[in-house]
Amino acid sequence: MNQKIWMFVIEKKLHEAELKQIMQECNEFIISWQSHDTPLKVACELYKNRILIFRNDEDYNAVGGCAIDKLFHFIQTLEKKYNTSLLNRRLVVYENSDGKLNVIALEETDTLVQKGWINDATIVYNNSITHSSDMGRFRQYFQDSWIQMYFISK
Repeated sequence: MNQKIWMFVIEKKLHEAELKQIMQECNEFIISWQSHDTPLKVACELYKNRILIFRNDEDYNAVGGCAIDKLFHFIQTLEKKYNTSLLNRRLVVYENSDGKLNVIALEETDTLVQKGWINDATIVYNNSITHSSDMGRFRQYFQDSWIQMYFISK
């Protein structure tokens, strides 16, 4: 399946009730989401309570610019309602030893590396994935991740 993907990192940890409400709102949004007055075949997933993932089947109907604008406007309403950032692309998502996801600002990464909380074997998430063919790069070891470019010059 040929899917266009949008990922939104939830900056702060939300309560279970808030996460359920967000998913309900996302599901309501995707039911009515259209591109050029044609329905889309979209799914939404909340990955480990920290990453919202929207997937559209591009073989069914590609998403046009106005429809993408509607998605981002919807995401902005969620940000305001739940007082969290979803559009901050400078957030790093990493997995701790018990499999839970932590979200930090990119600028904090160096400190956590120095403390040993993040090391080469730590799983980090690439939230810049935009297509299903790239999902093999979603979970990466820190040593293989996009974040490494910030440490090369150090």
